[in-house]
Amino acid sequence: MRETIKKLTPKFLIRIYQSARYLGITALFFVFRIFPIRKNLVVFCNVWGYGDNAKYVAKELCRRMEKNKKMELVFVTNHPEQIPKNLPIRALKTNSPSAILALSRARVWVENNRKEAYIKKRRGQYYIQLWHGGIALKKIEGDCENILGENYIRRAKKDSENTDLFVSNSDFCTEMYKRAFWAQSEIVECGSPRNDYFVRAAAGRKERTSGCKTAIYAPTYRGEGKNYCDFDAARLRRALTNRFGGKWEILARLHPLVAGKQEFSQKKGIVDISDKPDLYSYLYSADVLITDYSNIMFEFCIAKKPVFLYAEDLETYRRERGLYFDFKTLPFPKAYTKEELYAEIEDYQMEKYVKNQKEFFLVVGLKESGMASATVAERIERIISLDQ
Repeated sequence: MRETIKKLTPKFLIRIYQSARYLGITALFFVFRIFPIRKNLVVFCNVWGYGDNAKYVAKELCRRMEKNKKMELVFVTNHPEQIPKNLPIRALKTNSPSAILALSRARVWVENNRKEAYIKKRRGQYYIQLWHGGIALKKIEGDCENILGENYIRRAKKDSENTDLFVSNSDFCTEMYKRAFWAQSEIVECGSPRNDYFVRAAAGRKERTSGCKTAIYAPTYRGEGKNYCDFDAARLRRALTNRFGGKWEILARLHPLVAGKQEFSQKKGIVDISDKPDLYSYLYSADVLITDYSNIMFEFCIAKKPVFLYAEDLETYRRERGLYFDFKTLPFPKAYTKEELYAEIEDYQMEKYVKNQKEFFLVVGLKESGMASATVAERIERIISLDQ
């Protein structure tokens, strides 16, 4: 309904509304500065929902608060209804007056994306940037300024200027922060909180040979006009069964910008999980990942689980977006047509795959510790304790 109204509304009215909204939120931030900073208040932000790195640091703090209840936790998101009621977290809607007040008064900000330009940091506030990715294939931030535009780049530079701590999972990520994120502040190389489970799972990894298994297809965003699930799901399931055994369920996870705009037929055996709050809760239990250019390829394989790349539009994507690595050198089976995808799955060789993965992680200097959530939580506790 909201999308329909937006399409029917003249563009100049939309611009007027957006300008008025921007000014209103900016004014609220200014007004709320009259209130003192709450020294035990921690505000998490993840606009897409209760998930990603922010979720796992918040959960770690909740666990620690069972013994030490001196912190007040707030989670700001577009989907506050996703936050479990049994957690000691106050859920607030993005850009609501209560969310603006919380951000204005928080001692610590923990962010999963970039903050909007109207969010003004105060002296005495500490800003932790978790970001929503680590090792990347597609170029991002300052490495693709021509794609993102001047307004975004200006806002991103300001956001990095305000950041006190970046959280990195590799030498690659650290250098990318310094170069493409204009990072001048401290960078801690402890891993990504959302990857802690993958690190722990790798130690006891055993390939399941029977029972119902799950393959997740999670492509990157490439416009609203693309057909994101054009393969034969029945043929895909057959390829998975031929190589790995068991029965297979196929889940599809689209980017939030196209989620809900493409229908998947359950008769074809594809279950759409695009509206679920946290992809990682599904990845943790999945057996296989199929993607194209998403950085989750580098994370899922930490647990030594198979990743297959289906990149039928590689040349177009490489030309339009730009890549950090030569696609052919990536340590994953690659397919450029549907038939190649089925063949790569049936020909999967685990020993070769794990060997290629280890060599690649040496090149990028992977720093996943399995304790990233705890490391960030301890930093927050230290900041709060300094004020007690």
